Amino acid sequence: AERLEVKKGQQEMRRREMFLEDQNYKTNELLNRLDLGLPKSDSCQIANHGTGSTAWMRSHMYKQALREDETRRLEEMKQEQWRKAELLEFKQKQEEKDRMRARQDEQRRCFQSLFIFCSILRVNNAFLDRLQNKTQPTNIH
Repeated sequence: AERLEVKKGQQEMRRREMFLEDQNYKTNELLNRLDLGLPKSDSCQIANHGTGSTAWMRSHMYKQALREDETRRLEEMKQEQWRKAELLEFKQKQEEKDRMRARQDEQRRCFQSLFIFCSILRVNNAFLDRLQNKTQPTNIH
């Protein structure tokens, strides 16, 4: 019974190993088709080259994944830089608009003050003219 139990255990181990090998083979085949864009027959040939080829493929896929990650990160950084530049440009335009508005308001206030001053000056001059006319002799008229 113990020998039978050991034999069943060994058979189970062989079955699991075969299952894992088959699973690895199918996974490699799928990855080859997806990552490398190879037709199915080419990916089968590559996967059948043995453990050296599989290790090379894993290394190649790892390096390719690293390159893709680096490219993605660089693209994200470019996008972030672009967003920051856009935001900075927007802020600068907003500040310029605010400065223009403030300058226009100041000019408007100055113009209003000048207008009031001119109005007061006109009233004063009219008053002085009337005063002068009263003090002058009437024969000059």
